[in-house]
Amino acid sequence: MSSRPSLELSVVIPVYNEPENIRLAVQALSRHIPVPHEIIVVYDFDADTTVPVLQALAGEYPQLRMAKNTISRGPSGALRTGFHLAQAPLILVTMADLCDDVSQIPHMLQLAKGGVDLVIPSRYCDGGEQQLKESLKVWAPRTAGWMIKNIAGLPTHDPTNSFKLYSAALLRSIRLTSTISFSVTLEIVAKAHCLGYRIVEVPTVWRDRQHGKTNFKLFRSLAAYFPWFVVALLRGRFIRLPSRWLHSWFGAPPQSPDLHP
Repeated sequence: MSSRPSLELSVVIPVYNEPENIRLAVQALSRHIPVPHEIIVVYDFDADTTVPVLQALAGEYPQLRMAKNTISRGPSGALRTGFHLAQAPLILVTMADLCDDVSQIPHMLQLAKGGVDLVIPSRYCDGGEQQLKESLKVWAPRTAGWMIKNIAGLPTHDPTNSFKLYSAALLRSIRLTSTISFSVTLEIVAKAHCLGYRIVEVPTVWRDRQHGKTNFKLFRSLAAYFPWFVVALLRGRFIRLPSRWLHSWFGAPPQSPDLHP
């Protein structure tokens, strides 16, 4: 009897009423991921309209897992729940809305296997593109990314993009606290930068969703991102605090089995 191949990648997808997109997202991921993997879809409440579709897909995709958010309602809590449940040494975050270019996953995996701790696809670096009409939703993250890169020295133009590939070891080494919107994604980047992890940016093309309506609240999210912008400054171009201080503030307790406090 053959044993199941060891998992190489865990994919975490937070959802909020995505019944029209989730099947297409699972199909696209299954086509483009070249290694043994699991797909963990995290929802907030039992009445989420994504849940019945996931239940129907379970027999067709054995790598699919469902999980209920146990930390704090919203995407940050959902992502932290998924990180805690992930079983592979690499963890990818992507959205169910098909905005992310999942055809890049093989290249991202290659970078991670070469020693990169965090791979960040960027909409705003050379070769990147965001296919949306010009609006505050486009300008705000682009401006924030420019400021964080040039003032804090982060090696990415797009730290707030949720589409990222992490090493599980990195996530286990960081104490995470975010509960609002997608702020945990910037929290991880800022703390990984402070702790000296290797971060690499690759260009990506981001397309607007085809089905459903986004639940993203721009101003609430910007307020939640601000503390992590300040954290990034602690190892920035103008301030560089001692490494031992940063590790004592942001590192997880030694040998902690959890990815969250």
